[in-house]
Amino acid sequence: MAPREPEPDPLSADVNTLGRLLGDVLREQEGEAGFALVEEYRAATKQMRAAVGEDGDDFGETGQRLRARTDELGLDECRLVVRAFSAYFHLVNLAEEHHRLRVLRRRELEQGGDSPRGESVRQALMEAAAEGVKAESVRSLLRSCLVEPVFTAHPTEARRRSVLFKLRRLSDIVERLDDPRLTSDERSHLFDRIREEVTSLWLTEEVRGRAPRVLDEVRNGLYYFEESLWELVPRLYHELEEALASAYPGEAFDVPPFLRFGSWIGGDRDGHPHVTALVTEQTLRLHRETAFSLYESSLAELERELSVAAEPREISEELARSLDADASAMPELAASLNLHFASEPYRRKGGFMQARIAAARRINAARLRERRRAGAAAEGDDDPVLGQAQRLWGTGAPPEPPRPDDDRIAYARPDALGEDLRLIGESLRRHQGARLADGLVADLMRRVAVFGFHLARLDLRQHSEVVAAAIAEVLQVAGVELDFLALDLPARARVLAREIANPRPLVRPLGGYSAQTAETIALFQTIARLQQELGPDACNVFIVSMTAGTADVLAPLLFAKEAGLFDPGPKPRSTLQVVPLFETIEDLHRAAGLMEELFALPVYARQLEAWRGQQQIMLGYSDSNKDGGFVTANWELYRAQRALVAACRKAGATLLLFHGRGGAIGRGGGPTGRAIMAQPPGALSGRLRLTEQGEVAFARYAHPGIAHRHLEQTIHAVFRATLLPSPEGGHDDWAAEMEALSPLALASYRRLVYDDPDFVRYFHEATPIDAITGLRIGSRPARREQSDRIEDLRAIPWVFSWTQSRHGLPGWYGLGGAYAAQVEGKGEEARRRWAEMYREWPFFRSLIDNAQLSMGKADLAVARIYDELAEPALRARIFPRIVEEWRRTREAVLTATGRSALLDISPVLRRSIRLRNPYVDPLNFVQVSLLARLRAAPDPAPERDVLQRLLALTVNGIAAGLQSTG
Repeated sequence: MAPREPEPDPLSADVNTLGRLLGDVLREQEGEAGFALVEEYRAATKQMRAAVGEDGDDFGETGQRLRARTDELGLDECRLVVRAFSAYFHLVNLAEEHHRLRVLRRRELEQGGDSPRGESVRQALMEAAAEGVKAESVRSLLRSCLVEPVFTAHPTEARRRSVLFKLRRLSDIVERLDDPRLTSDERSHLFDRIREEVTSLWLTEEVRGRAPRVLDEVRNGLYYFEESLWELVPRLYHELEEALASAYPGEAFDVPPFLRFGSWIGGDRDGHPHVTALVTEQTLRLHRETAFSLYESSLAELERELSVAAEPREISEELARSLDADASAMPELAASLNLHFASEPYRRKGGFMQARIAAARRINAARLRERRRAGAAAEGDDDPVLGQAQRLWGTGAPPEPPRPDDDRIAYARPDALGEDLRLIGESLRRHQGARLADGLVADLMRRVAVFGFHLARLDLRQHSEVVAAAIAEVLQVAGVELDFLALDLPARARVLAREIANPRPLVRPLGGYSAQTAETIALFQTIARLQQELGPDACNVFIVSMTAGTADVLAPLLFAKEAGLFDPGPKPRSTLQVVPLFETIEDLHRAAGLMEELFALPVYARQLEAWRGQQQIMLGYSDSNKDGGFVTANWELYRAQRALVAACRKAGATLLLFHGRGGAIGRGGGPTGRAIMAQPPGALSGRLRLTEQGEVAFARYAHPGIAHRHLEQTIHAVFRATLLPSPEGGHDDWAAEMEALSPLALASYRRLVYDDPDFVRYFHEATPIDAITGLRIGSRPARREQSDRIEDLRAIPWVFSWTQSRHGLPGWYGLGGAYAAQVEGKGEEARRRWAEMYREWPFFRSLIDNAQLSMGKADLAVARIYDELAEPALRARIFPRIVEEWRRTREAVLTATGRSALLDISPVLRRSIRLRNPYVDPLNFVQVSLLARLRAAPDPAPERDVLQRLLALTVNGIAAGLQSTG
């Protein structure tokens, strides 16, 4: 008997099943000829990869033949190939996501109930208790703790909301396939459901016919709250409470709402002309509308659950008085509730609560309609009311118009809803309903504490020069300073400090300013008005991009004073944090000194006092990398954090660092937990804000199980790094080594990117940057200014272009040159030191591992295909330098890790990349062909629009295949 072939592992089985079902849909939709074309490419790229080998950097004649074949394809055939392989990666990503959760469940079952799950909150607390960390230290951490992911929208995230929902439904079906109780008929039915969803996905345009508006992106961001975070957050808090009881039995802990969420979508106006004060107000009301909608659903569920029959004596006196007050305020509703729930007081209370939320929602929706109508009219919509309402509420009906008594009965603040829930919970606990109180009631109370009525804090961001120009005009019109912009930064700071301290108003109530200055004034006035209505937590952060001096922080503070957001009087009051953002290498160098100057100003001391000593500072990972390269940016960020810790400690301020991390390694991406553990001592202290950008937000938050794991790992890392900080033995020697290494890496990077006069031309010719800047996949322009300079290009499309073309240059370039120079000078000693630092220093280990992760997803053989788009003279000079640096960097990484191949430390990821590459290759080949056609097409020409839309599809597909863009 022939030996039985081993059964495929569960992941391979899922991928094979989904691939087969996709093939069925392809045949149905495109016929046998279309299916055959896709199969031709699948076979060709697999054969090509087998011939070149894992470490090959040139596809040779096989690649040339495939390129020629791709150039022969018609545009419909290109579209078919791109859509087929993109759909394949959507399904593979779902399968891998599901398998990750499957492995986590299996490991937990194998460990047993007493062992904490790896990288869980319970593991962090159990380790702390075992190391002798006292309960009071944990209480101190909880009192000051903040973990706040902040969602942002960028031109790298092109998925439509309708596509997000389809992928979520597919994910749910794939999970059901694991049920061992399924009969063959049930399994067959699930296969049909997958075919149905894949068909729907196939027939849906993945890329919009127009660029998304800001509010489209806002709604996409709200998807994660609706589909994942609303249900997930109470579970995380329950797990923390259980972990505390397990690690510290007998101790009592108060767990405040330390896990919160923020957003930049609709508030980030830096280089984004479409984000206005009106759009920001619409965004805040959309947040509120979503929160009310979610509360309505949760309260309806709570009312159904609390069908507790109770006599009047069997509820608390407080609850009884509350019911009487509700009945007095809403007599008609009271009569109806008494009729249906005469013996069920908790249901009656739930009915009143739903009425109050519904009233608040109607009021907000009416104001949102009004602002949407104003915004639509400004944008020139033909039917603004209908069109905007459809985009806002989708296919569902919008809330009813306000009723006469809505203002009287509506919840004005989330505290009032929380108080009603407290009354229910306490009454239940006193009358044998503790389990009910600790279930849905406690969950909803936790949501109120975390989400409030604003759902997520909306940050504002603006470039320092824009605010300075507005201040200059206000001062000139007021006759205070005729040419503010002609002053140097210290002189500007003196003028601003004087005017902030002066109580007389500067801004003229009748206006008369330029459009840009009027918009800046309107923003601060809008925030003051909305804080009164929505609460300060809805929008209380103003981030200053490109902060270069104390004047850049004082300028928005002066506008805040004018709008009533800051009162620097004897008892200072402030409801707006002004957050400096340090982005370039030079900015990072002077960050700590600038903060010391700021802290020394009496008027700023009052702002700090109003915020109880908390100082938030943002660090930009994207622009620092574009400016100084991978190694220097990482080191300067580390140095800046150490210096900022010292500066804040000296001033008695409590530092909150906000990390502006992107998705790709070249923009500060990589595993979050590892990045947290690599922070310098004192930089964390239990407080962390970080951006979740583009496709990374989808990968981490679209699926509730994955979102749970990501947040669990993040909280674990914050707790562990705070309670059990890593020892810094040998730190001075290692720091000295990095001080020597960084200039070498900087020189290597800048010699290529900034010093070579032909590099910009090569960048435009050998990457898809010009096509990307024209794609309709984001509402924000790709450049702050219209120029070809690297300095003026946003860091996002900079990294985006190198990722799409598989160079991955921002995530590793410069490391190899620095290593080679050190080895040339120190020989074997340098090699030993690199291995030592990798083994013992979390920062250096993170640096090296991120470099090899970036190199693992890059591919020089594919990059060479893009290189052929450049002029021969450019190719002959630039690409060999990139290849040479690649090889030096590979040697550096392998020396540090002591491994024989890149990503040996992560065999699962290495295998995934190896298996994915043959399926990403067709997308890259089509993208290169389309780029060549677009560049050859006359302008204007009808086919240019078709080519642009096909290029947008390739961007989506490559991003799905690599699970990374920019």
